[in-house]
Amino acid sequence: MSDRTIKAYASDVNGFFHRSARHSDSADLSSIVAIQTKDLEDYLHELARSGLKFGSVKRATFALKNFFLFLLNQGMIKGNPAAALAVTPIRGGILSSDQIVSLFQYLNRRQLSSEDSDVTRYRRDELILLLMIFYGVRKYQLRTLRLSSIDTTSKPVSLIISTLFSLRLHASVLKKLRTYLEVRNSSSDTIFLESFSEKPVDKMSIRHALNELSYALHLDCTPKLLHNTYLHLQQHQEIREPLIRQILSIGITHNYGTAPNA
Repeated sequence: MSDRTIKAYASDVNGFFHRSARHSDSADLSSIVAIQTKDLEDYLHELARSGLKFGSVKRATFALKNFFLFLLNQGMIKGNPAAALAVTPIRGGILSSDQIVSLFQYLNRRQLSSEDSDVTRYRRDELILLLMIFYGVRKYQLRTLRLSSIDTTSKPVSLIISTLFSLRLHASVLKKLRTYLEVRNSSSDTIFLESFSEKPVDKMSIRHALNELSYALHLDCTPKLLHNTYLHLQQHQEIREPLIRQILSIGITHNYGTAPNA
């Protein structure tokens, strides 16, 4: 390997043991032998959630696989916990219907957390993904969406994006929006906020959310691909309509009460 690759791999492996040191007294051989595949998966998941690019997470995966393979070849460990780590090439083009469903199933599961911040965040991220995939809202537009831009004078209700662009929102999307407003508990006119903050969601938070989905589900979840998927669905309403109904039916039934600013 080149010197540059060796340095990058060494940094990735050291990063893993630095993180492991927070949970143990040292990174000696006995603690290395005790490492399980889940420990490695948790670390890679943490990298993805931190906002690290998907390509960098893949590099860390290769680094760990090579490191533990070296230990195995040296007879220092009996089994390779990194052997089962999946490295899936990024898929181009558009998301398939099954992949779209898997994204929303994942977000729904994450909403079942006992942590209020997680519940708020993943309800927000679910709405963001709905708007990007099914309504064509671009990443830069998400920060500027306002509750005061929701037009309730006509049916169906519309969300005004700009002077030239408004969206007619599905009733179930409005219910999800109402639920998100309830749990975020803020009087801000901005729709998407940072968790427990009055600040509009920033581009890094959106990037973190998409990176997490990319890693957790082994697919490419970039803004460009999401927009390509939106354009494809717009051209194939026979796919879009049943798919959005399926997406909106995922999860348990919520009690949608009256929400502030809804």
